[in-house]
Amino acid sequence: MSTATLSIDLDAIRANWRALNEKTSGETGAVVKANAYGLGAGFVAKALLKEGVQTFFVAVAEEGGGVRKSLGNASTIY
Repeated sequence: MSTATLSIDLDAIRANWRALNEKTSGETGAVVKANAYGLGAGFVAKALLKEGVQTFFVAVAEEGGGVRKSLGNASTIY
């Protein structure tokens, strides 16, 4: 059985958020539901918080608790 390796390019994730954020006049949040679509919600959320994201969206309360644990109280999670 072969195995696969997933490499996460946090620079690309941050660049994508910056590009979207520059096109909006309001606040731009980040959706990190489903474990950031399999990338690791805490891992991705921490990188985006450092980039300036203040608002994160999850699908269920348990996900929000995990993201809160990773980020502390420095953000808003819905």
